Order: sequence, then C-alpha cells, then structure tokens
Amino acid sequence: MAAEIVLDASVAAKLFFLEAGSEAARALALSEARLIAPDLLWIEMASIAARRVRIDGLDEARAGRAVSALDEIVAEFQPMAGLAERAFTLSARHGVSAYDAAYLALAEQRKTVVVTADARLVAKARTAGLGAHVRLLEDGDRP
Repeated sequence: MAAEIVLDASVAAKLFFLEAGSEAARALALSEARLIAPDLLWIEMASIAARRVRIDGLDEARAGRAVSALDEIVAEFQPMAGLAERAFTLSARHGVSAYDAAYLALAEQRKTVVVTADARLVAKARTAGLGAHVRLLEDGDRP
C-alpha cells in the first residue's frame, strides 16, 4: 500500500488555483502517496474558493469546482469527531489554530506527515515536538 500523506488546505488550494507551489502540489497529487485529510478540508476549500471569487474576481463556477473535485484528489476524509479533542489540545498548548491542529492531529494519529505550504505551521509544529509529522511543500519538492 502507498504511503499516506495528510493534505492540508494550503496545498489543496495550489492544486486548483495557479500560484507559487502549484507544480509541487500537482506532483504530490500525482505521486503514489495516498492523500488523506480531515473532513474540515471541505469547508476550508469552500472558504478559499469563495475568497477567490470575492477578492480575485474568479468565475464562481470555476472556483466551485475546486470544492466539488476534492474527492477526486483525497482518498479518505477523516471525520472531525475523532480529531477534535487532540486538535484542541495541540491548539491550546502550542498556539496553532484549531484548524491547523486538526491536520496535525490526523498526521499524528496515522503516524504520517501533513504536507503544508505554511512555514509558520511547520515552525510551530517543530517547536511543539511534532516536527516528524509535518513537511513544508516547496517548489520542486517530490514525495
């Protein structure tokens, strides 16, 4: 079975909207890795897509496809009910948002890494002793 990797919203957005890091995000999606995510990703992508419509003037139908196509990229969505307590603890103790903590909690639970484009999250996770569960997506990065 292919290795599991937790996909966070910052990387998922790069799959659907052309921006720095999009090539590396596509390489990750096309790799042998089995991408998983907390079901929170649906709402985070809806928020990102709506912001692209309001602020960037992106066509609403095109932006909406970024949300509806998530299940073509993500092999498994983990219900938040099984992650919320650990996400709370990580957030309260280490100053990461509860949203980011949900991705870290899933990576920790599944003994894998969350791939993110958020360097601040990586730094906070490392400070919290969770560096083994987080990796920064970089241009040219391959799983």
